[in-house]
Amino acid sequence: MDLESDNKGKYGVLIVDDSILMRQMTAGLFHQDPQFYIAGTASNGLEAIELAGDLRLDLIVMDVEMPEMDGISALKQIMARYPVPVIMLSSYTGDGAPQTIQAMKAGAIDYFHKDMLFQDHPDPMLERDFLLRCKLAVSSRTPSSGGAGFNSFKELTIKVLMESITHCMKLEDDLRATHTELKKTLFQQKGLVLKFKLNCGKFIHSMCEGDMFGITSAQVVGKELIDFFPEPLVTAHLHHYGKAWGGDNLTNFESTWRGRHFYTTLRPLWRQGEVSEVVCLIMDITEQRQTEERIHYLSNHDHLTSLPNRKFLSVILNEVTQRSAADSTSFAVFCVGLDHFKLINEGMGYETGDYILRVMAKRLKRCTVEETTIARVGGDTFVFVVTGVNPQDMVKTAEQIIHTVRQPIKLEGYELHMTSSVGISHYPFDANDADNLLKCADMAMHAAKDHGRNHYEFYSSSLNERLHRRMKIEQHLRKAIEYNEFVLYYQPIVDAATRRIVSMESLIRWDSQELGRVPPVEFIPIAEETGIIQKIGEWVLAEACRQNKAWQSAGLSPITVTVNLSSKQFYDPHLKELIMRILHETGLASECLELEITESTTMDVGMAMDTLRGLKELGLKIAIDDFGTGYSSFSYLKEFPIDKLKIDQSFVKDIHLNPVNAAIVDTIVTMTRHLKLQVVAEGVENEEVLDTLERCGCGLVQGYLFSMPVDGEKAKHLILSHELDDKAVLSS
Repeated sequence: MDLESDNKGKYGVLIVDDSILMRQMTAGLFHQDPQFYIAGTASNGLEAIELAGDLRLDLIVMDVEMPEMDGISALKQIMARYPVPVIMLSSYTGDGAPQTIQAMKAGAIDYFHKDMLFQDHPDPMLERDFLLRCKLAVSSRTPSSGGAGFNSFKELTIKVLMESITHCMKLEDDLRATHTELKKTLFQQKGLVLKFKLNCGKFIHSMCEGDMFGITSAQVVGKELIDFFPEPLVTAHLHHYGKAWGGDNLTNFESTWRGRHFYTTLRPLWRQGEVSEVVCLIMDITEQRQTEERIHYLSNHDHLTSLPNRKFLSVILNEVTQRSAADSTSFAVFCVGLDHFKLINEGMGYETGDYILRVMAKRLKRCTVEETTIARVGGDTFVFVVTGVNPQDMVKTAEQIIHTVRQPIKLEGYELHMTSSVGISHYPFDANDADNLLKCADMAMHAAKDHGRNHYEFYSSSLNERLHRRMKIEQHLRKAIEYNEFVLYYQPIVDAATRRIVSMESLIRWDSQELGRVPPVEFIPIAEETGIIQKIGEWVLAEACRQNKAWQSAGLSPITVTVNLSSKQFYDPHLKELIMRILHETGLASECLELEITESTTMDVGMAMDTLRGLKELGLKIAIDDFGTGYSSFSYLKEFPIDKLKIDQSFVKDIHLNPVNAAIVDTIVTMTRHLKLQVVAEGVENEEVLDTLERCGCGLVQGYLFSMPVDGEKAKHLILSHELDDKAVLSS
């Protein structure tokens, strides 16, 4: 009811066409005029006849050419059964004149050419004319019968001729517009169109259009190539001119002159089976070629360092492999990873990290020889491909790389010292294809990292076993917390003078159901690289605080428990909130918790200062672990809100036999005394070392001389034994 009301007073149109696109386009024309609405659509003559009987129609617009039943046949039946004004559409032009007359004789009231009505660029005047003639057809309400729709056959003929003339004039306008657009495009693209034919054995030009080398039509018409083109281009073109004149339907070729690149297309024009003329299109493609070369360069080079990237390295490595196979020579692949580079990005920011990578790329390029290719394959990893080397040369190259990386970098007023781990594979002994050579070198590099970093490793078959174990560790590590496989051990920190326990350092242990006991030195680096360290660190914090509170609840005097923080935890913006929550949940007082961070974690002095101040606001104690092995500057150290320094055990071991280490420890102890900091010496294993430390004035010590790391229950008994006997000497 609403639909009929909406269409009241409007003309209902049935659109008949086998193309859904044409039906939509025809409907679009009628949507422009509010006096029309689309009553229905049909895809062939049979559907049109059926709908003409079912719908209230004022007009039918029907295609001539359709499957199943064409438009002329359908028109005859519609005129016989349901006389409705019909306008015919056809894609034919010149050949359509007889069909046009046939349609008019069968009863059509009007006729339109589709290619005139539906152009690439719509003609509003033609569209308005079409809609106006549709209204006139509806207003007549009397369809033609036997040709009576026109006063005479002459009038019909005139109408068809006028439509043909109009169409031809439109084609002329389109041709002029196309020619104008061609001239504009040729000017913009610095292109040139020539036309030539063979005359007395010479190629003579009859047309010139475009803008290249300042050439004008007057310089070209009636002339040979040599009369207006540079000689190098003439030589390049004449050969292809002959091929095109000989009948090659399409000839394309490129040429260069004075750093410019040109692309030429030749197409012959045929007349009565022979080539009458040849059209030549020349385009200056210099800018496109430069863009292609730039894209090719960018796709094959690292944007940060301008070194070849992994993709390009693969191509180079394949070529070197094929060449070496043919020459029966060998070469080496060096995989170089910067040690602890993630700490740079996390602690000092990615801009600083990018700067360091650029510096390292320049340094590494300087230490290469002529037969060397160096690439950056992602992150902090570089690859060297060195040909013509023997094992002795490989060692020298690896040592040179390590030495080059180790040189200090001046950064914001202090020196940054970095190290590298180098893995080496040797063709054809380790592998005989590019992919596996890279894999072998990469495995060797990770082995170097696992063995302490700052040195090189040659690939060996045993590394496959290490890689397999590493993968298994990572796989099971992700489930270790869920399966309750972690446990905390505790090692006492002792007052050197009284031999009393002053605090307990928490140390994580992993007893895997599948792998057995996995040492921290094996799984902690993997946890840091994979990001699993965040969850592990949170568990350690909560468990250490819970255990300390349990000792106090059992009647022991409050002591401090120490927890090691990873760099990822330290720079986590939610660390402070996490610690506050854990202290609240466990009921542990903040002064009973001490956090240990490594010296390298403080490389970003500003951010480290802000984080340390935020932690100190909670009342925690802060210690710097492994002091002497990292990057700290003494000038910044005095500003840090810390309580304690822990001297790395590498300086403590055999201190009674090594005067250099003794001097270093003595210097650190003296410095901490002036800074009013406590100092802890790690790795104390015998009385001789302890006596030397006491003479240096070291107040706190830790090591196997007093106790190995023990579980929470044994740690409780250690603490209790000291509360019962102040003079007790701890044993292992």
